[in-house]
Amino acid sequence: MKINTVITYSLIAIWSVLIIMGILTIISPKWLVDLSNPGKNVEAITIKNAGDAYLKSGKYLEAIQQYNKALKIVPDLKSAMANLAISYQKTGNFSKAVSSFNQLLNLDPEYPEVIYYNLGELYEKTGQPDKALKNYLLSAKTSANPESSFQKAGYICMEKKEWNKAILYFKLAIKNRRSIENSYKEMLIIHQKAYSDTSYGFKNIQEKLQNEDYLTYLNDYDEVIFNEQLSTDIDLAKTYNNTGYCLALLEKYEEAVFYLETAIKINPTYTEARNNLKVVESFISEKQ
Repeated sequence: MKINTVITYSLIAIWSVLIIMGILTIISPKWLVDLSNPGKNVEAITIKNAGDAYLKSGKYLEAIQQYNKALKIVPDLKSAMANLAISYQKTGNFSKAVSSFNQLLNLDPEYPEVIYYNLGELYEKTGQPDKALKNYLLSAKTSANPESSFQKAGYICMEKKEWNKAILYFKLAIKNRRSIENSYKEMLIIHQKAYSDTSYGFKNIQEKLQNEDYLTYLNDYDEVIFNEQLSTDIDLAKTYNNTGYCLALLEKYEEAVFYLETAIKINPTYTEARNNLKVVESFISEKQ
């Protein structure tokens, strides 16, 4: 296998940025093209940029003022609307954050999975688990990397004591866990968003995704290095532990052992998984 360490680490770095759903800014170059009124748009973007500076320095109220000014000039400026929602979220004004995110969804944004994820977190914080679950699942449906969304869905079902549903979503998170194949696929999907639906570039990538032709390019990456970087994935260990916990509550002890042991294998210092495993093994002993 050809080793290309630089590309491999770049792939991991890109993935690391993309999975942080509570991102500071949601900006796409496509939002800044096809400007029907250059004068107004330049003015709005200048004001929006001032808002970005306030947002990055933690001056959220000032950022909100700037974004609202920009949106009065260009009401469908997606980058301003996205960052306005983030600013409201930062100030704890969750109702206005939800409203802004929902307005943004109506404008057909390039990355709806990020918006759905943020909405899920907002509904979770405001004690609306059903709405949170719905949005996490919408995020998973539209995301190139749905692992985190399925994890969140599983946690909500655990809180609701819906063990079978929790197991389903945790297993989906594991199925969609980070791998070199999934990460490369994610990069293609993100790259595809830069093209119009009728363009050659879009159709070419779509064909590769459907036929999984992209798998032939994976020899360009050092899979050993990639997997070593992910072998201590704490979130993945938690997902295995939670799956094992739910299975144990349903008295599926043998299957629970597998998931708990895997959690410990990923993170040998995972005390909670070790304690859960001891309890499950004691139940198995009692049955024998």
